[in-house]
Amino acid sequence: MGQFLEKPKVEKHNDRGKNDDIRYGLGSMQGWRVEMEDAHATILKLDDNRWSRWSYFGVFDGHAGFRTASKASEKLHTRIVSSLNTLITDPKSTSQIMSSQLEFHKFESAIKEAYFKFDNEWREENRTANPDDKSGSTAISCLIDPERIYFLNVGDSRGILVSSEGRVLLATKDHKPNDQAERQRIQEAGGTVLIQRVNGSLAVSRALGDFEYKNNGNRRHDQQLVSPEPEITGHTRNLSTNNSSKQDEQIAFIVLACDGVWDVVTNEELASYIIARMQVTDDLCEICNSILDMCLYKGSKDNMSIIIVAFKNAPTPTADGKARDEAIDNEIRKKTTDLYNRSANKANLDPNTLWQQVVTFLNEQPSIRDSLPFSGGFISKRSVFENVLESLTKGTHAHSNSGVGALVNIEDNDDHNDQSSPSSSSTDIPSSSSGNTLTALTQ
Repeated sequence: MGQFLEKPKVEKHNDRGKNDDIRYGLGSMQGWRVEMEDAHATILKLDDNRWSRWSYFGVFDGHAGFRTASKASEKLHTRIVSSLNTLITDPKSTSQIMSSQLEFHKFESAIKEAYFKFDNEWREENRTANPDDKSGSTAISCLIDPERIYFLNVGDSRGILVSSEGRVLLATKDHKPNDQAERQRIQEAGGTVLIQRVNGSLAVSRALGDFEYKNNGNRRHDQQLVSPEPEITGHTRNLSTNNSSKQDEQIAFIVLACDGVWDVVTNEELASYIIARMQVTDDLCEICNSILDMCLYKGSKDNMSIIIVAFKNAPTPTADGKARDEAIDNEIRKKTTDLYNRSANKANLDPNTLWQQVVTFLNEQPSIRDSLPFSGGFISKRSVFENVLESLTKGTHAHSNSGVGALVNIEDNDDHNDQSSPSSSSTDIPSSSSGNTLTALTQ
């Protein structure tokens, strides 16, 4: 099956933390891939001196191996601190630095220099320790201080900044070879863009590592076929508006995620979904895990990692939100149990067919249909169905984090490196070929 497993690994890795300013939750899952190549960084306090009021978060999506992503998660933020320290005019001063004290163009140059330095050092280290390693990694990171938020982006992982009303205030730009500016750099460096890939192979135009694409000694770091240069965008944490109806809108949360998530949801869909889930639970890891499951059911075949960083103005759970969510879950459990018990041939029961029957029935009830998680729909609730079905088939009432044993591999390949795709199966997750009506219901 090439780079895919027979069934996905759905065990989740979670991490959470908070300080007086923010809180975060992280979720990651291997999914269909043979190896887990994602890594991540969650640093609530960048250092104990000048940058102690700054936090740093990052998601690193590795390809052709895990080493570059892992190294970036361990070392990149330390290179950033070292580079930012060069901006301090009084080296003896340990006063806390705020973003308003920094000139943006100098700050931007320092961040870029940190990435270039990291890439150089990693090339030399890897050349000695792992000479055959050809791994690379995208990197979506953010720096947060009490005044501003900065996104640092390399590749096609993505970050979004969302208001308390679910409005996407800022979204990073994916670095793809078919982008006009990226294509121009690739061609000027002597490369080509074929099938939307660098030299027909690499699906991203900026990455850490990938040193086989960075061998032109006459060109700067940012002029290579594949560039490690981060794109840096900032946003103030104070929203100002002249519209009195918008006075309560504030910065709510940040999402950092790899393309395994963004392949199947839009920025606006994910923002709306998280807003809805925040009205049900304040457990950010639980929300992250529900997103990973939802994206898996939507067809993502990649490793998936996501970090949600919430500010004090993020939505909080409401009694109504919790009640509506539990009512939907109970209806799914009830109908699944009813249909299962009525089945004459339980041993050969197809989970996908049973799920279709549950969805079709519940969709006929407006009170249920209208209470589904916004932008999530029925597909966001499939894990509830899987859990109860697992309990029924095992004859127990236990509930697992996610039951996706019914899933089988499906044909597609959107990895950063061009490799063979597996064959599809007759028991795939329902797709458009299964009927437009059903697709609309389940997604």
